[in-house]
Amino acid sequence: MFFLPAATVAEAVTRIFSLTGAAEAGTRGEKRAIVALRDALGLDIDVARTNARMAQQIAEVLRVEWRPSYEELNRVNLDGLNALLEGATDAYHENSLRRLAGQRPGRLSGPEWLAFQPAQSKIEAVNRISALTNSGPEWLGPGSKEHKRVLVNLANSLAPELDTRLSKTKLGAALANAFDAPWSAECESTGETISLVGLNTLLAGAERRLGKLGSDRAMLLGTPEEEGKALAAALLDAWRASAHPDGSKRVIWDARKCIHWMLDQGVTEGPNQNEWQGFYWESRGRAVLNAAFTPNPSPPRTRYGNTAFDYSLRYVWDLKAHTEAWRYPVSGRTLTGQGVAPLNDQESMSACIEDQGLGFLMAGGVAVADEDETFVEWHRQFKAAQGVKSKPSNSGRSRQRKAAFEPHHVEAFYFHNLPALEAAKAAGQVTGFQQGKQAPDEEGTEGRARRPKYNLSVPKARGSLLAVARFDWPRVES
Repeated sequence: MFFLPAATVAEAVTRIFSLTGAAEAGTRGEKRAIVALRDALGLDIDVARTNARMAQQIAEVLRVEWRPSYEELNRVNLDGLNALLEGATDAYHENSLRRLAGQRPGRLSGPEWLAFQPAQSKIEAVNRISALTNSGPEWLGPGSKEHKRVLVNLANSLAPELDTRLSKTKLGAALANAFDAPWSAECESTGETISLVGLNTLLAGAERRLGKLGSDRAMLLGTPEEEGKALAAALLDAWRASAHPDGSKRVIWDARKCIHWMLDQGVTEGPNQNEWQGFYWESRGRAVLNAAFTPNPSPPRTRYGNTAFDYSLRYVWDLKAHTEAWRYPVSGRTLTGQGVAPLNDQESMSACIEDQGLGFLMAGGVAVADEDETFVEWHRQFKAAQGVKSKPSNSGRSRQRKAAFEPHHVEAFYFHNLPALEAAKAAGQVTGFQQGKQAPDEEGTEGRARRPKYNLSVPKARGSLLAVARFDWPRVES
């Protein structure tokens, strides 16, 4: 079994919640994650005890060695949470970790619903419902609203006698009645929206009608293409366009805010990097996906050599941010960026693709140049305050910094096997390159050499069999 440690405390907590099936109730803090593990293991530990002591007792049950280094002032640090997470993951695979009621609707408490495994998010729910009717991957509309077609497809497949011209909430109630599933006011939200309770009620009813109650959720997304679309849709839904002083509505990642977010989440490397947007997309994206989809009880291998790919459900995925253009706010210029996006080292990519295939979830957009250099000055002061010494450049020149990044779309690309990789090379969609050396530790020295990587020609890949999904963030220009 391959375990991928959480990169942040927030990710560790989210994955513990996902494993245990615990429902959200306000903040997802360290204490609540430990209590969720306690409850899922059926342990009698007083919540008045410190987090560290509770965690130590849980570790004993999980057969995990508890080390003093896992504790900081009676709290559990990231290493300690990862130790609990790994033990809980093993217990989950051994079926010794009891799934909590979590998102299970309260009215689905009868013995006939005992095998039902609720979806932990609306994006998981609509995709599982859609998979039951072979209707293809689903995504959420503005405001995290499910599309009516999810219910229409369900009715056409399992209850063709129903009038699909009914409003969405009335159609949901009619479907629940046809499935003998309990429908209540909590199944509906304002604005003709079905709540997660309602979607889980319909999912349970449809699964029971088809004899699939309790079936493997990770298998329901089916192919890499279907999984890639569902994951990309979940990532798109995690960021919302906001109003800006110029009157436009866009998604913008402000460098300072993203760096502080990573710092608060315990991301150790990203806050100090020039390419902060890639680390932000990776760390927050992993947290989004871990919260959106129930984990696979038998996950695929994610580590090859020194490379740990970011996420897996049924298939393995890595998250990449790609700069398609540069915008210079002071001069008003816009320059086209590179058409190629660096991927991972060739050896690890080839090994993973040969074993099981490999996908990429890519955020493409426009970098906002730090034209007046206020950000680079702030960043240097920030790093100095963290005790980080800025490394010299191999070329002796300072690279253009990004004061912000405006993502325009999420795309998914997938390599099924080595022949697919070789075909992509032959078509010029994938090329190899030798990345420059790492930054030297001291002036007058050279940085360490890097392993050869692959580049993806994004424009060429979009028109190929590698492309499996694309979703665009809505933008309203001023």
